[in-house]
Amino acid sequence: MSSSSLIYRIHAPEIHRQESSGLRAHMRAWLPVLACLAVFIAESTTYFGGDHTSGPLRRVAEAVFGAGVDAHWGLIHHVIRKTGHFMGYGTFSLVCFRCVWMEFQGAASLLLRRLRAHGLAILSTFLVASADEFHQSFLPNRTGQFRDVLLDSCGALVLGLLLFLVMGAIEGRRRAQIVAIRGREPVFADLAA
Repeated sequence: MSSSSLIYRIHAPEIHRQESSGLRAHMRAWLPVLACLAVFIAESTTYFGGDHTSGPLRRVAEAVFGAGVDAHWGLIHHVIRKTGHFMGYGTFSLVCFRCVWMEFQGAASLLLRRLRAHGLAILSTFLVASADEFHQSFLPNRTGQFRDVLLDSCGALVLGLLLFLVMGAIEGRRRAQIVAIRGREPVFADLAA
């Protein structure tokens, strides 16, 4: 840090606060995305292949459901792993949506802003899932499969659609409340006159 920037920050603290609050806003937006990416990187190793996760997941399933899971363990393990794909990347899409929503606030309407945020979140999820599967294709005990990319993208689509509908319902309720309040204003104005 140069002395001129240090002096500038001492003599212009309000500008420094604006810069640091902008940095904090960017950090709040991007840190969850980076945390999810770190989880994906950690999980995309040989240690999280199906041959390594079967034992621990089986012990958990037996503790919860009893020893009867042995007969169908292959199918149960497959469903657990694919559900993890679906929910993990669906959650990543929601985190990306939040980031885009926080970063790009200049849309003309809330609908356009939501559509842009959802589109970019789903695209980001597709790209990260593709990179993850591509990387896994080079590991000895993992396979890179495009159907997993599609499953991950479906998780992003489904959870994104649910969020889109919830946000639309909340926005509709707020509009109805505003209309109801505005509809009552003339009545109050007439009583005051």
